[in-house]
Amino acid sequence: MAECNDLFLKFNGEIELKNNKKTSLRTSRDAIRNDIIKHFENTLEVSKPKFWGQGSYMMNTIIKPIDDEYDIDDGVYLDHLAGKDEEVWPTAGTVHNWIVNAVKDRTSTPPKNKNTCVRVIYKDDYHIDLPIYIKGKDSEHPKLAHKSKGWVDSDPKELTNWFKEQVSSKNAQLKRLVRYFKAWKDFKKNGDKFPSGMIFTILAANHYVEGYEVADDSAFIAVAQEIYDALNANFSLNRPVFPEEELFDDWSETAQTNFLTKLSSLITNGQKALETEDKAEASKIWIKLFGDRFPEFTPPKEQNNVEKGYALKASEPPVLGNYGRSS
Repeated sequence: MAECNDLFLKFNGEIELKNNKKTSLRTSRDAIRNDIIKHFENTLEVSKPKFWGQGSYMMNTIIKPIDDEYDIDDGVYLDHLAGKDEEVWPTAGTVHNWIVNAVKDRTSTPPKNKNTCVRVIYKDDYHIDLPIYIKGKDSEHPKLAHKSKGWVDSDPKELTNWFKEQVSSKNAQLKRLVRYFKAWKDFKKNGDKFPSGMIFTILAANHYVEGYEVADDSAFIAVAQEIYDALNANFSLNRPVFPEEELFDDWSETAQTNFLTKLSSLITNGQKALETEDKAEASKIWIKLFGDRFPEFTPPKEQNNVEKGYALKASEPPVLGNYGRSS
């Protein structure tokens, strides 16, 4: 049976955030932070906010998008209001305007004032979202400034810490698996509803399968099967940390069915790739699932006449048993 772990690792290297891009994003993030600090100290004449990165950038699961922009989240915590009763807080709309005014000249494109954040758009294929928080008096968790809903429960630090603990207790492979699910979504979504990156992150951690740590191809399909079985039985997912909300509450039955169909197809075709003895053919199947960023295997010329199985060597077996059935 063909082994494609090496191809998956190359694919991971293609889609993960490169160090030079990480440096560029960090530089832009720091420039925005300085704009906000200056605005708060010089114009609003209050103490500067604190900042805390969140989301896939902090979890190290961010991927290079095919056609879209990198999405970086940097939380802005209004320190001058920390510890005060919510009754004396400014409105969510007001604090949004503070951030808009602070960053309005940072790029040539005006910032977008979205419901959950202020977005600074860079033409060099990325944007930085700035959600705004206050941690009130006697509160264990901060609240997010939602422009239409007001101040709502939210604590992204909790989820980041939870995921880091998952990686620590399981395996660093988990981060790669999250990237693979995001890359599959990026290639296959075509306007259809797919789980968010955050939801894929939680699903992959909840349904991580041990025993395939040196076989990312088998591990990916094993986890996909576990996710399918769970959602097919009950299409529900609670955030594992505060606020423990239902994350699929806005999914219609049609959207649920469509996603399960796509996930079933992924499992069926992935299993075919695992079972074929021809590594070149297996790589072509993976390319149909992930796009041409996934590397195609070409056997060395001097081995072209060797019988099938030239690429095989002793290793962990591919996914078998429950993980091998189609859905």
